[in-house]
This record gives sequence, structure tokens and C-alpha cells, in this order.
Amino acid sequence: MNIALYGSGEFTDSVNEIDRYLIEKYKLKTVAVIPTAAGKERDYHKWIDMALSHFAKLNIEVVAVPIIDSQGSNDDELVGLLDQVDWIFFSGGSPKYLLDTLKGSKLWDKVIQRVNEGALLAGSSAGAMIMGNYLLESPFKAVFSSLPANWDKAFKLVDFTVFPHFNKLKKYNKVISKVIKKAPLEVRNSWIGIEENTALIMDSGGSRIKGVGTVDIHSQKVSLIE
Repeated sequence: MNIALYGSGEFTDSVNEIDRYLIEKYKLKTVAVIPTAAGKERDYHKWIDMALSHFAKLNIEVVAVPIIDSQGSNDDELVGLLDQVDWIFFSGGSPKYLLDTLKGSKLWDKVIQRVNEGALLAGSSAGAMIMGNYLLESPFKAVFSSLPANWDKAFKLVDFTVFPHFNKLKKYNKVISKVIKKAPLEVRNSWIGIEENTALIMDSGGSRIKGVGTVDIHSQKVSLIE
């Protein structure tokens, strides 16, 4: 599988270095932009608008896939749009809503089919979190709330749990440590924190970090290529 996990910054100039690298490495021409994670937001379409503007500068065709709920995620016409692309991109929003909407859906079945056929799968923030072992509905809430953290099993396309926006979260390392200590064993054994405007790119050749920040790796299952 070819996978790119962004800490944040999708469809902005801040990730131009990342996107240019991916376009060249995987010879990309078309990207499906799926704003499902923002499906409860009135302005969910902003992600598609941003992508259209952003990728026009990079000579990449955008295929808008405006799936924002379970009905849309099982719509054959919308799901079929993924057959036209070589890059699938889930933008940010609510990780819990995204996960629940995709579980058991025709959309997710199609994503897996296309990735197995060689398409690049990318996710930013919430879009990245669903690809790990587990996710928190809100990492910030878990860090700052005294209530127990609620962990959901995610899709396990990568063998670790993903924390985006990590440059902000790691300012509170002691609190993060407490959250991790109370997490499921699988989370404690293997998790990563991806800073904003930064991506971890994984394929059969190994793993690389691109962008302006770093990736905190707490796992023996990620070996980086310099």
C-alpha cells in the first residue's frame, strides 16, 4: 500500500513540498478529494474549494467526491468516482464521525480496492487518524479533560496509532503521557505524533518524513529511510 499521513495543512501552500514529492514519486495526475470528516459542518465544501485552488497550481486534476454522510458513502455513483483517480485524499474534521460513516460502507470497500490496485491513499488530521490502530475522538479533549479517554478501533492500514497536530499536543508532554498510559496496550506499544504541515509517507520501500516538521515515533514498526 502507498499511504501518506499528514499532521495538518492539506490543500495549502504549507504542504507544497510534500505534494510535489508525492506527485513526482507516484506519477500522480488525478486526486479524489473526500470531505466526509467535515460532514457535520455547514462549510464542508470548503475542503473541495481549497483543493481545486491548491492542486491547480500543481497541475493535478481534482475529482470532487462530496460524500458527507452514510447515505452518500453507499451511493454507487459517488463511490464510482474513485475509479477515475490515482490519488485518494481524506481531509480533516471529526475523526469519530469519519470512522463511523466509513465503517461497512461501499466507499471504504472501494478505497481498499483502489489502494490494492496501486492508488495512493492520503489523509490529513482526522483523515490520517482513521488509518491507524485506534483513534481518539478528540486528542485535545483527552489531554485537557479529566474524563476518561474514549478509544475507537480504527482501520489498521498502518500498524500504529496516529496523533496529528503533534507540535501543539507535545507542549503538554506530561498530560499526553498520562493519556497514553491509560490507553489500550496496542496504542501504548506503537504510536506516532505527526506535526502540522508534515507527512509520513509509507510504501513497500519504507517510510519517509516530508514537510516542515517532524514525526515523533514510539514504535519499532516504523523504520525511516533518510
